[in-house]
Amino acid sequence: MATVESGRLTGRRASDWGTISARLIDRGELLAALDRSVTRKVTVISAPAGSGKTSLLRAWADRPRQTHRVAFVTVRRDQRDEQLFWLDLLRVILESVDERDTDEALIATPGFNAETMVDRVLSYLADYPGRLVLVLDDLHELDSAGVQTHVTRLLTELPAQVHALLGTRRDLRLRLHQLRLAGDLAELRAADLHFTEAETREVLAASGVVVSDQALATLHKRTEGWAAGIRLAAISLAEHPDAERFVAEFSGSNRTVADYLIGELLERQPAHIQQLLLRTSLLERVNGELADLMTGYSGSEQLLLELEDANAFVVSLDPERTWFRYHQLFAELLRLELRRTMAAEVPQLHRLAAKWFAEHAEPIDAIRHHAGRGRLVQCSPTARR
Repeated sequence: MATVESGRLTGRRASDWGTISARLIDRGELLAALDRSVTRKVTVISAPAGSGKTSLLRAWADRPRQTHRVAFVTVRRDQRDEQLFWLDLLRVILESVDERDTDEALIATPGFNAETMVDRVLSYLADYPGRLVLVLDDLHELDSAGVQTHVTRLLTELPAQVHALLGTRRDLRLRLHQLRLAGDLAELRAADLHFTEAETREVLAASGVVVSDQALATLHKRTEGWAAGIRLAAISLAEHPDAERFVAEFSGSNRTVADYLIGELLERQPAHIQQLLLRTSLLERVNGELADLMTGYSGSEQLLLELEDANAFVVSLDPERTWFRYHQLFAELLRLELRRTMAAEVPQLHRLAAKWFAEHAEPIDAIRHHAGRGRLVQCSPTARR
């Protein structure tokens, strides 16, 4: 077995990996699921930031009993140069068979042709000696026109002895429907990566933290099994003198959680999406019509659908996908930011919401927002501590 990587783990994600790796727990069922999945052509792991995708892929690729050759590529943040992506991929394929004479093959050229490059990669894979698993992590970072079409071609034309494992924060337009129909596509979603209460206890124990069953249940409920939230809570708990009180006050406004959500999710959204999220954050549930009212512009329903598809902590509440809610920690962070940046607008937002719910025969929600008109959005006492 050989595991090769491109060495592209940089910046915040590199340091996060060092911190998190020391607190990894054995997620045997998920590793077994990946073992089963590599009998198919392509496996997609699609889940929000901080769900443990990279940790899972690393744990699977680096197991001592790993029987597959693994070529691991981590796409660089905001990757806009498609040629560099393909050269990284080609490099790890060649290195996985100890091919040293690669300098000429890996030189960037001004006359880059993506189709020709895909041909080269497929040619090397066709001649590959034995089985190979290509791991393409953070694939959502690819931001180059046409690249998803070229990646689709690679995945659909992989030789029989090659499998691909993809890690991404959002569903990509890879047109893999034929693979799905043929039973050659495996998929793991956010719900599959959620930590159980037992796993949450293991994470805390790995940091030397012991809490009551009630506190554990509270923490698990508030994080909704989100890996990063649990790990960040464990890090803070290890230094807190009163674990039970910390859990009781833990929210999305906690400094470590807020910093992560702002840097990895909120700030990466366009300005109009940020306004939508902030102005609707005081709602326990939202639909397109209500979001249009709160923001003052149209098209909110489509934006909410796109946010859910992008695993941006937006969850639909009905099969028709007309009503949505935000992940609890994300909603708390958004309300903190709303209070910090637009406090003067909060009473008017409550008035708009109260009027809408009253007109739509939703008296409980109408009363709640009517009561909220005279006060600012409340945030946890742990806010930005």
